[in-house]
Amino acid sequence: MKNSFFLVIPTQQNNPQRLKEFEAKALQHWVAELPTANPGLATRLLHDFLIDFNTVEMSTQLRLDALERLSPSIHVIEDYLRSRLIKAGFPKEENDKKILTVLISIEKESTIGYWMVLKELTKRNVGWFQGKNAALAIQRCIKGLSSIIVSHFIMGMPIPDWVWIDLHSLYNLSVTIKNSTTKIANDISQSNKPSSPEECYRQILLLSLADPTGLMQKELLLVYSFIETIGSLVGLKREPVNGQSIQCIVLTDEDKAPYYQFETSAKNDSAMLYLDFTKLFKALKQKEKLINAAEARFSSMHGLKNDIGKPSAELLDYLEQRWLGVDLQGVPFFSDRTDRYIAVGLESTHELQSALEFVGEKDLEFLVQSASDRLLSGVFTKTGVLSVGSLVSFRKTDSPEHKRSLGIVNKVIVDKQSGRINFGMQLLAHQSIAVSYVQLDESGKDVPQKGLFYSAKELEYEKSYIITDSFMLKDDDVIRMFMNNEDFPVVLSNRKNVGLGYWQFECRRVAEKSKPISAQAKKGYDFI
Repeated sequence: MKNSFFLVIPTQQNNPQRLKEFEAKALQHWVAELPTANPGLATRLLHDFLIDFNTVEMSTQLRLDALERLSPSIHVIEDYLRSRLIKAGFPKEENDKKILTVLISIEKESTIGYWMVLKELTKRNVGWFQGKNAALAIQRCIKGLSSIIVSHFIMGMPIPDWVWIDLHSLYNLSVTIKNSTTKIANDISQSNKPSSPEECYRQILLLSLADPTGLMQKELLLVYSFIETIGSLVGLKREPVNGQSIQCIVLTDEDKAPYYQFETSAKNDSAMLYLDFTKLFKALKQKEKLINAAEARFSSMHGLKNDIGKPSAELLDYLEQRWLGVDLQGVPFFSDRTDRYIAVGLESTHELQSALEFVGEKDLEFLVQSASDRLLSGVFTKTGVLSVGSLVSFRKTDSPEHKRSLGIVNKVIVDKQSGRINFGMQLLAHQSIAVSYVQLDESGKDVPQKGLFYSAKELEYEKSYIITDSFMLKDDDVIRMFMNNEDFPVVLSNRKNVGLGYWQFECRRVAEKSKPISAQAKKGYDFI
């Protein structure tokens, strides 16, 4: 790998007087003086430093040592900026786009520094000592480019040109110089476990194959970290994998992400890699060892830090389907390609379905277009309204407001050029009804709560469901439901977390408890 398409090395300035700035003592002092209590200023200082640092000509050892001293601060800033980006859904505010620009620039400048070291080391035959430095530099380059990909995934944006081919070329280079399996220590903030260039490469391949458009932003980092623990169960092969009907292919000489293919050519192409999932699929037969059983995927509590580092059962099911090569697809519900009005959230949908007259002036709906028979597309005037897991109701433009279908967003794609948000969904019901309910317990609380009621036919039976945003309800609870002009008791069962902060229960109407008839007091004889 003589050149990088994405990591362009800036013009070098020969200025020996400046080299003392990057020696250990001076750099340690500079890092210690970073205003960590002011992340905005710390980010700017670090960003400017990296850009300037990469223009100064210096020895490979001095550059590598300086980068390693800067690395913990870089990752602290990176984590902080990413935490800002995942606070709200799509579309993003202008401020978030500025944050992304700075984040990508910091990640890129840091990676360019390591690439400068690696390029110099691999100009000639790599000796034993240089080999250790080369393994370190190549692992850091792969992790740096992977970070750029992860940051774009978080923002739902396409990966920049040349990033994938540079990643493939770096992996091939690690194989050529026999460093692909050399373990390299990572920062404590990143991972306590050493990782090789091959493991880092495999980690980003598996994240890409998980189709990040179907993951919540906060799930991306969890999944990326989880892959690190199971990545050793996936192998990289030079020939098709026996027993896998669908082959996962990496074209290492093209600027492409890995992809699945049913049929492969019999010819032996040295530029092709195949991912072997045999051991992983065997391990996934015992999912209870890999999941966080206490957590539901779309629970509102999911936003808290996951100290276990394991996915929920539903999230692991999602990952397994993607790694089996099953495409993430919404329902083909928009084949007529007509426009729709959508409302996001239970509150908006409930109000629209409860209204006796047109309430459009309240701005509860958005007009969207069909991008395909499975995707809707729109330019939203409000920011942060949509995410994977959002509850959405929708209707045709010529349908009344109360006649709404119900679904959960399962895919979000951002068009960087137009700013449009494309999204697909999992259909819950063709028609829902706004209801209210009170819980029948001993607490005495009778404040009505809002819910959405619908029916669905499963096999030969029709079942009724209610969706609520209360996580306090549980199986076998009895509620009194108010629907249209009647009310009746309902027992809840089969609790399921179907959306971001939303729970679905199967409903079964039960008989009213008859009030005991008090015995009539006896009267004396009227003739005495």
